[in-house]
Amino acid sequence: MIRLLVRAVVALTLAAPVAVAQPQAVTVFVVRHAEKGPEQPDPSLTPAGAARAAALATMLHDARITAIFASQYKRTQETAAPLATAAGVPVQVIDAGKTDALIAAIKALPGGHRALVVSHSNVVPAIVELLTGEKIAELTDADYDRLYVVTIRPDGGASAVLIHYGVPSPGGAAPMRE
Repeated sequence: MIRLLVRAVVALTLAAPVAVAQPQAVTVFVVRHAEKGPEQPDPSLTPAGAARAAALATMLHDARITAIFASQYKRTQETAAPLATAAGVPVQVIDAGKTDALIAAIKALPGGHRALVVSHSNVVPAIVELLTGEKIAELTDADYDRLYVVTIRPDGGASAVLIHYGVPSPGGAAPMRE
């Protein structure tokens, strides 16, 4: 009787599908802050910028964002705020001049996480390049509609895709790479 019970348990164990957790990629959405006002030195978003920030929140609503990073400036935090509120995720502030700290924080995210990074026109290309090894086209002062989707695979490899969101920036679509 015991042999029959042992055989039954072994047979059920061998027949049951084994669920093996597969390593997952980290997805990072990298954007420049939305349109800013003229005041100095730390301008807020203009009405057009607030609309773009809302468009970003709408676009990423179903992305299951788990981390949000922004620089110390109002315009980046205001760009991130609608999504942070909707997702219930706090904005982690990392100084705009500390790109290495930002990259380290992103690379420390566990597999399966999805992050939003809101930075500046002169920093976004460096962030994408540091994460992927791919050199992308520089952003101009008029480029606000670029959103780079970076996928960091479990093997350490990474790639980026450029998409546009909100009202198109003047000058039309920019190339992904220089």
